Amino acid sequence: MSEGEDKGGMELVICVLKDYRKLDMLLEGFLELGLGGATVIDARGLAQVLSKDVPIFAGLSSLFPGGNADSQLVLSVVKAEHVDLVIGLVEDVCGDFSAQGSGVLFTLPVNRAKGLAGALV
Repeated sequence: MSEGEDKGGMELVICVLKDYRKLDMLLEGFLELGLGGATVIDARGLAQVLSKDVPIFAGLSSLFPGGNADSQLVLSVVKAEHVDLVIGLVEDVCGDFSAQGSGVLFTLPVNRAKGLAGALV
């Protein structure tokens, strides 16, 4: 299969990690699973933007659980059959995100991909 062709059966795992202290452990777990790569982006949520950049909303930050901490956005493309394994790892390290403001985890199908070097889980 040439680069750019439909690789089939891949998903983008997207994790909004609210506790930066868990990032290293999460990435180490990705490596142990054989994940070929991940992208980590510093992110700010609605509450952070409003409370820091729009002074009139500064007092409303307490209405958004977890709104005072910067987030990490972790992105990784994995084979669809291994998504549950990756989600299990994320939940083992970060919890199940059931508490409001603790983070978010979801996946999206990947129809095409280029530049994915190395092993995909």
